[in-house]
Amino acid sequence: MVVRRFGTFMPFFTHALLYIAYALISLTVGLALNQIGGQDPAAAFMGGLGLFSACAVTHAGLSASFAAGRIGGAEKRIKGDMERLRSAHREVTADIDAMQTRLDQLETAIAFGTPAPQQIEAPHGGGVELKLIEQIVDRLGAAVDARIHNIQAAPNVTPMTPLTRGPMDLVREALLENRVELHLQPIVQLPQRKTAFYEGFTRLKDASGRLILPQEFIPAAEQAGLMSTIDNVLLFRCVQIVRKLMKQDRRIGIFCNLSPTALADEHFFPQFVEFMRENRDLAGSVIFEIPQAAYDNRTSTEARAMAKLVDLGFRFSIDKVTTAEIDLPDLERSGVRYAKIAARTLVEQIVRGGIRPRSAITREIAAADISAVFQRYGVDLIAERIESEDTVLEVLDLDVPYGQGHLFGAPRAIKESLMEETAPPRDFLMRQGRVA
Repeated sequence: MVVRRFGTFMPFFTHALLYIAYALISLTVGLALNQIGGQDPAAAFMGGLGLFSACAVTHAGLSASFAAGRIGGAEKRIKGDMERLRSAHREVTADIDAMQTRLDQLETAIAFGTPAPQQIEAPHGGGVELKLIEQIVDRLGAAVDARIHNIQAAPNVTPMTPLTRGPMDLVREALLENRVELHLQPIVQLPQRKTAFYEGFTRLKDASGRLILPQEFIPAAEQAGLMSTIDNVLLFRCVQIVRKLMKQDRRIGIFCNLSPTALADEHFFPQFVEFMRENRDLAGSVIFEIPQAAYDNRTSTEARAMAKLVDLGFRFSIDKVTTAEIDLPDLERSGVRYAKIAARTLVEQIVRGGIRPRSAITREIAAADISAVFQRYGVDLIAERIESEDTVLEVLDLDVPYGQGHLFGAPRAIKESLMEETAPPRDFLMRQGRVA
């Protein structure tokens, strides 16, 4: 403390004055020694020089101690400033994460029609409202006008009572009465958990408002030849949702499930391709999804149908993958850019079972490198059916880029007003002449 004060009140000119004082004192002492020592100038000079040196060394030592103290203090202050910067960085990062979470909540609220945790008020007090969506494709609307005439032309159709209605009749009725809903489930980017895509699901309702489960209506729709019509309704809505998101400058894609039946349907597919050609600007935002079993067993007709969509720039995804031993070169050639594998299957087969995808890589592939091997062939892995945080950690160890599951959000219906806005024209349901 004394050293620090000594240096604090001693500017440079003070140091110079002190050295002059040391010299004068030394000179005086030297003269005194000369008198005392019997007029011996050499001895007096050496005594004065010794005193001056002692004063100078003492002064230098005090100055050095002060400088060291100042350096130590500066180092402590720098460390304190660095710690404060780190703390400020953590606070800013937390604020950014909170803002990103808020944006994701608003994004989900807009897509699903649910209120955000805090209502954002417009300058004049009005809440956030979705604008009316414009007519997407005029030609599509004009082309589907003739479909409903097939039902109207059906002779002597006797209305059925609830006792005589079977699953196929429930599907037809749901289509005719526009009781077809679009449900969306988020697909998030890992590890940030930011919504990157949505997967669209078709859900039908009966007259009482009860949801008809997929395991109920899909077999009946396939038997009645109505899956292509259901796919068309899903696609029509997905296209309009994507266009709405693009108007809001939100680059989020939608996975649309496409049945193998639709790919081979000679009535549906040409119109489908024409519709997508008119909307080929959405090639980066609409991804068609088919099950792995359907992909592996695709016919030449279905393979050509996929190729036509790929030529327009659209991409495919395969889901319900049961094995990680996938032929990656074949996926690349077929335009498949995403592969969905259940998180539990990934961990059990890749980590514990040692299963690896088929590729041109001959060296041994570590489990953590599997995702990179998929990406080498232009395919991104999506770990689905993620239900717990423990599963997330296991998936992150495999460096999987995307995740899907109830942990991140269950499929939810878009809001009612948006459902009405994106509903296809009634005539649209009749394009294939089967909803009768």
